[in-house]
Amino acid sequence: MASAELPPKLARMSRGPLRLLGWGVPMGPLVLLRTRGRRSGLPRTAPVALLKFEGRQWLVSPFGETQWVRNARADGRVGLGRGRRLRPVRLTEIDDDRTPRVLRAYRHKFRIVPFVRDAFAAGGHHPVFLVEPEA
Repeated sequence: MASAELPPKLARMSRGPLRLLGWGVPMGPLVLLRTRGRRSGLPRTAPVALLKFEGRQWLVSPFGETQWVRNARADGRVGLGRGRRLRPVRLTEIDDDRTPRVLRAYRHKFRIVPFVRDAFAAGGHHPVFLVEPEA
C-alpha cells in the first residue's frame, strides 16, 4: 500500500502550526500527534485536527495513507496535545458502521478548510481512528 503525500503547499504550511502547537499555543481543534516511526523508532510529530463527535474523540486522515497513519497502525500508542503536554492515548482504526457517520461529521466540521474540501472531493480512502485513553 503506497503512502499518500500531502499537497506540497500544505506540507510547507503545516510547519507554522507545528511550531505554534509545539510552543503550546492553542489552535482550535488542531493538536500535535506524536507517533513512533515504524522503522526508525524515532518520535515523529504532525499537526492533526481532533474531532469530537458522539461523546468521543476521533482522528481522520483526509489525505489517506499518510505517514502518521502508517505509524499509528504499527503502534497505536501515541501522544496528543500541545506544547510539552502530550497525553498518552491509544488509536484504534475503525472500519464499521460508525465510519460513514464520523467522516460526514468531519467533512461538516472542517468544510471551510480548502485542503480538507479538496481531499474529500478527490475521493479515496480516509482512515478513521478512535482516540481512547491509554490503559
